[in-house]
Amino acid sequence: MKKPTPIFSWKAVIIMSVLLLAVVIVSNFYGLLIDKFYFNKIDSYLFAILTLVHFVYLYAIWFKLKENEYPDTDLRNLEYSFYVVFGVYLYKIIDTASLLFGYATYKDLILPETFLAVGIGIVLSYLLLCLLTLQLFTIRKNKLGSYSIDSIREEELDIWS
Repeated sequence: MKKPTPIFSWKAVIIMSVLLLAVVIVSNFYGLLIDKFYFNKIDSYLFAILTLVHFVYLYAIWFKLKENEYPDTDLRNLEYSFYVVFGVYLYKIIDTASLLFGYATYKDLILPETFLAVGIGIVLSYLLLCLLTLQLFTIRKNKLGSYSIDSIREEELDIWS
């Protein structure tokens, strides 16, 4: 079976991911309906803390690819925890898109002029971040290899080398 080829190089994917993470963190503090930034919501800070898992994963992949290393149990566990963060990204896409598609239900409210433009930008940012994340998983599997349980166990058991 032929391996899927990535659209961007691994360095470009990591750099674009870092930039998009900055965009989605800032947009998470933005109130789409009120057109203001507010910093008194605890879930905005929790989201920023959750993205630390993404930043650490990006650093680990960068390091592993630069040093031409194999995936280990730490990277595997980090990736498994990153799946939860990826689920949060998908939830944010659905949440913001449902707000945008419910535009007609807010006809009694005075919505800001930037409601649709900023909302679409936020959804596209999350969507692009998810696509880049999926591509990063593919790059990790193609360049570093899969998480072979046998090789990981041998690595952990080889304490004399």
